[in-house]
Amino acid sequence: MSKFITSIKLQEATEKDYAILSQELKKYLFTPVNKSVSSKSSESASAFVFNSDNDKSLLDTTTAVSRAAATTGRKFSFTVIRDKAKTDHK
Repeated sequence: MSKFITSIKLQEATEKDYAILSQELKKYLFTPVNKSVSSKSSESASAFVFNSDNDKSLLDTTTAVSRAAATTGRKFSFTVIRDKAKTDHK
């Protein structure tokens, strides 16, 4: 099992939407890394970054992120990458 870093963007979202997202992700044992990461595209969208706090599979991680983002009622996109620094080498 691995730990993952997740970057999430909500379309046309308000701060309230991101507060809901953060609250939902905490239920799945994610913690926010920082407030937001600016997008390099011409859009004003920001990506919010979270770390998983426990070892879980990639499938479990993507399922948790999808469920949490869906609670906002906004369209969303996300990227999940494995955190090599926190991976156990057993």
